[in-house]
Amino acid sequence: MKKYLLSLLLVSSFLLTQAQVVNTLQVPGRKAFCTIAEKGVSVLPSGRQVTPAGELIRITHDPFGMALSPDGKKAVTLHNGVFTIIDLRSLDATRVPSYDKKIVSPLSNGSFLGVAFANDSKTVYLSGGDNGAVIIYDIEKLQRIDSLSLNGMVNGIDFEDSFTSDLVLNEQDHELLVLDRANFRLVRYDLAGKKITASIPAGRLPFGLALTPGNKMAMVANVGMYAYPLIEGVDKTNYERTMIPWHPYADNSAASIEGTTINGEKIPGVGSPSAPEAMSVYTIDLASNQVIDRFKTGHQIGQMVEGAEVVGGASPNSIAVGSRYAYVTNATNDNISVIDYANHKIVDHIPIKVDNRIDHYRGLLPFGLTLSRDEKTLYVALLGFNAVAVIDVASGQTKGLIPTGWGPTRVLLSKDEQEIYVISCRGLGAGPNGGKGFIKPLQGTYIGDIQLATFQKIRMPDTKQLAAYSKQAIDNTMQTVAVTDDVKNPLPPLPALRESPIKYIVYITKENRSYDEVFGQLKTGKGDTTLARFGVGVNVYGKNDTLKVAKAKVMPNHAKAATEFAFSDNYYCDSDASIHGHHWMMGVIPNEWVEANSSVNKTAKIFSKAPGRRFPGSTGSMDPEDYAETGGLWEALERHHISFYNFGEANETAHVREEWYDTLTGAAHGVMVPMQKALWSRTSHNYAGFNTNIPDQFRMEQFESEFTKKWLKGKEKMPQLITMQVPNDHGAGPRPQDGYPYVHSYMADNDLAVGRILHFLSRTPYWKNMLVIITEDDPQGGVDHIDAHRSVLMMAGPYVKRGYTSHTHANFGSILKTIYNILGVPYVNQYDATASLLSDFFTTKPNYTPYTFVMPDKRIFDPQQAMNRYHKDINWRKIERGPDMDDEDEMRANHYKKLH
Repeated sequence: MKKYLLSLLLVSSFLLTQAQVVNTLQVPGRKAFCTIAEKGVSVLPSGRQVTPAGELIRITHDPFGMALSPDGKKAVTLHNGVFTIIDLRSLDATRVPSYDKKIVSPLSNGSFLGVAFANDSKTVYLSGGDNGAVIIYDIEKLQRIDSLSLNGMVNGIDFEDSFTSDLVLNEQDHELLVLDRANFRLVRYDLAGKKITASIPAGRLPFGLALTPGNKMAMVANVGMYAYPLIEGVDKTNYERTMIPWHPYADNSAASIEGTTINGEKIPGVGSPSAPEAMSVYTIDLASNQVIDRFKTGHQIGQMVEGAEVVGGASPNSIAVGSRYAYVTNATNDNISVIDYANHKIVDHIPIKVDNRIDHYRGLLPFGLTLSRDEKTLYVALLGFNAVAVIDVASGQTKGLIPTGWGPTRVLLSKDEQEIYVISCRGLGAGPNGGKGFIKPLQGTYIGDIQLATFQKIRMPDTKQLAAYSKQAIDNTMQTVAVTDDVKNPLPPLPALRESPIKYIVYITKENRSYDEVFGQLKTGKGDTTLARFGVGVNVYGKNDTLKVAKAKVMPNHAKAATEFAFSDNYYCDSDASIHGHHWMMGVIPNEWVEANSSVNKTAKIFSKAPGRRFPGSTGSMDPEDYAETGGLWEALERHHISFYNFGEANETAHVREEWYDTLTGAAHGVMVPMQKALWSRTSHNYAGFNTNIPDQFRMEQFESEFTKKWLKGKEKMPQLITMQVPNDHGAGPRPQDGYPYVHSYMADNDLAVGRILHFLSRTPYWKNMLVIITEDDPQGGVDHIDAHRSVLMMAGPYVKRGYTSHTHANFGSILKTIYNILGVPYVNQYDATASLLSDFFTTKPNYTPYTFVMPDKRIFDPQQAMNRYHKDINWRKIERGPDMDDEDEMRANHYKKLH
């Protein structure tokens, strides 16, 4: 037996030292830069491609509502504060308002989801969103007819601060049914009498609405998880002084369900995530105006799915109703609930399957759907997969896929069902938004504006065409790539394939910068020097283009670290803004609620009677509405017993205060929102997350102090993963009195912090087995001549190639794949599984030389002046020396104790 075991060990050892070929999944654009081709192949920031089927036009960004005229001649798509009228024959589009302002907007403060046509095919009803109104508009005369408010007294209750969501027109009864997401209700409005006839409670954040045949019942899909409370006893007079300095509790914990006490303040709980009001589908009997069913669709929190515990709600969002069954898309679960509404029960869940290589991962994000007239086929917009799924209702099988633009949101069929109409919120991507030869388009240069949506008109495919479309949709998403693993590269091509010499990863996010403005000067990268305003030797200008500082070193540590270690010139954030970025980078694909809510005007009203006005809508955190089915990076690490710790991520919700004195986490909380359970106990309560009123130099003292106490002098070993936010390159207004005379000053502060992190870490005993990954959460603050999503990615550590520039197409998925492969953690979603493999960054011959920081231009940023308000002097000699492994005062005290 011993001889057998010895032989087995020898064979295993031999196999582990031999090169082997393994199959990986990677995006098709892994060797390409982002590009837009309206009639060809566009490459997205993810490295996925889009080749939209049928005829295509580009329209204003982020359409989340669509309706077709009864005569089949027009479509109206609804965006935020904009709608587009499309001639379905010619595909001519009219934008309201027009860019030249000749056509004015009837929408006073945005709009959200709901659009419906009257039978005359010229009158449309539009959700007014934040102003709580429904706008009635004549698309032929291009003028507003009327505005209907949801606010007012109904049955003795005074409803205020309404927020209009989805709506349905019941013209037969001269009635409009409208969801009010702020007051968690369905409103019935009598169009003839111009009055509200009923206000019926719905679940939290009602989102999708449909009527059953004969208009007997209304069905409402609710995407909200909780009604978020204030601290007990708080009012406008004491709100500021009673705020607490961190998230109050972990989600789905005893404290979050029942409440807790923090700093003497009583914190109400948010209740159970399994409450019937949370992420549910309500059926309302319109004869009695009573809720008769509260369905919990999809996988439920606490349930085990493929060996992992469900932590995120199903996010039911859209409804298609047939003669007997209603079909509901559950975005988080990649499935469709089938409800027998007459018999009051869920009878099935249809899993959407696209390819057996990735079907066990989530990431399709089903959103809008429509049912064929014969009720045999469902057409489902897959927000996360850039395709429409064609599903056979009887068998529950996915018959095929139809390629769309980036992020399809709605799909409808023509009256004769010979054409399919699809809108995609991000279309073909953004493309460049600056640089040599760039011509500013009508819509502007901000990433969210330049990224136009798409409208597609597709002939109904036959079986052969659908098969071709399906292959195209899959090929646009992934390829099986054979990789020769030489067993030496520190990055294994698959998780748990073998051990890596890298044992510790520090994952750092910064804020809002594009590639060209930071790295445009680097000669080995594909940059535009004219856009490198935060480089080295740049001129800093003030108002009226007056030169303030000539040849300034704004971000010298970025340039030094990038060229001393390795950087990418082909890296892209999947995100447009922070609300997307902090999801993507932590392994959670933004769902339909995040996408729709982030693109709409919305006003928080903390003390409103409307609970939805304390809506979640975070920038630096994920809200419980946003959680993925089994979580993201942090939950994956916890499941597989990988140690981790967080500095600064996920501390910022929508309603926090961020003053210079909120230094414990960078934020003070008055609205009680839980944090992910896996993260809450592993997050520093003495490190400031996003808050540009706090210097990054202050954060460095917090980080160095806690790191030293815990993992250099303490008994604990450094966690295998540290996540860290260093946000001041976000920029803010000049504050000369605090050491920030220019916007560039924030960049210099951030640059010095990055230099200090590398300087400090490279002088710890963990450095010999460490990888540092530095990126941005989004690129929205800058411009780039390749693509508005192109951003900063640097890697540093002994096993990172020195002086290397990677041209491999990379995104957040590539970073996460790097982390998972090194730490031996299975992928979480389809974007991780199919991302580019960044093996080229690494070397088999480690170089342990530490990094030495350099000072940015003191004319731009004076670090000591920034710290003066905290009465702290920066000890540069100590910082240059690096971390203290032993406390000299403690050693001295012990010495004298022994003498006595």
